Amino acid sequence: MKFLLALVILTGIAVLGSKISFLRKEFSLGVKNIFFTGIEYILIGLILGESGIKILDIETLPKFYPFLVFGLAWIGYLFGVQFEFQQVKKLPRMFFSITAIQAFVTFLSVSIIMFIVFRNFFFMKFQISLILSIFLGTIALSTAQSAIAIVNKNYKFKNQKLFDLLRYVSGVDGVFAIMVFAVLLAFMKNGNSLSLNPALTLLWLSISVLIGFIPAVIFRIMNRVRPGIQEFPVFLVGVIIFTGGLAIQLNHSPLVCGFFGGIIIANSCRYRTRVLLFLHEAEKAIYIIMLLILGAGWNPDKGINFILVLFYIVFRLLGKFFGNFIAARSFRSTFKIPSTIGIALLSEGGLSFGILINFIILFPELSDKIIYIVILSSFINELLSPRLILTQFKEKEFIGNIGGKKL
Repeated sequence: MKFLLALVILTGIAVLGSKISFLRKEFSLGVKNIFFTGIEYILIGLILGESGIKILDIETLPKFYPFLVFGLAWIGYLFGVQFEFQQVKKLPRMFFSITAIQAFVTFLSVSIIMFIVFRNFFFMKFQISLILSIFLGTIALSTAQSAIAIVNKNYKFKNQKLFDLLRYVSGVDGVFAIMVFAVLLAFMKNGNSLSLNPALTLLWLSISVLIGFIPAVIFRIMNRVRPGIQEFPVFLVGVIIFTGGLAIQLNHSPLVCGFFGGIIIANSCRYRTRVLLFLHEAEKAIYIIMLLILGAGWNPDKGINFILVLFYIVFRLLGKFFGNFIAARSFRSTFKIPSTIGIALLSEGGLSFGILINFIILFPELSDKIIYIVILSSFINELLSPRLILTQFKEKEFIGNIGGKKL
């Protein structure tokens, strides 16, 4: 009975939340970005969970894990379908190079410092410290597009190419994050420890690709005959369920396998645009339910340490700053790239929560040590990101609700 009640409540919140928009309300850009990212649903989930009114208690919550698997596969397909090789080739190579350099510097900055902190200040075991620090480095790679989208709705910029660069980096960052996460999981194939066996790691990655490849090929075959309006969603949802279920049964990542499946569809299926539109249409409702479940399973009483959160925020900021500073100075550009552009790429949300949820499903015994770092740092970064983006543009024009005001 409690499960049915929880199902009705989660569905109701998701449907209502997917229809409500706070972007036109009279809030600051930072507050709008928090709403846009969906962090409020984590707090609502916390209230519904074991730490609150216990509608989603420890007995009810596991019954929703199949939905999390489906949602992760959905997100993976959504990211993968956007990665069409022909479109990527049309974009400036400099953009990709800048993204790669700043991603590498950010990953190293966060991973090394967090390992030192875990190992020397919190006295965690070597393997646990290494896994958690690399995981946080992976999360740090991702840059959400929410803050950039909100700024774009409210301002016009003279240096439009710089804005295009920010939008590109925030989009491709997610690809790097998923790929690094896939490699991390491949090294953790034997459980909560890292195994340095290149052959087995390559085999594990190959299986992940194959898990995504098989359903995607089945989907392509089913769509050789033009599907009708009703058949197409059924085919696609079935393929996503199949991918997620197969991945979790083989102890692989639904997110990673879905990503590879999405890439196959993007580059081999003539209905790519139709797939992308369908995935986008239901994304918000699925994402809201996932955040509600994440919040319900979060126990803030288990060792929140704000020093860890502070270290993560500071060194992610430094990684983004110096990574982009080095990258921007390494290439000649036809437009001005500020030396501080890295601070415009702090927004986390979205994919970061997806990777976190996937990590929790596969390694629940490790999750309590880092879940609060991701949630609290995301709240702070989403609040600050829009204003930090605006600091990179000297000439901008406000076009929001007030209209026409030059800054």
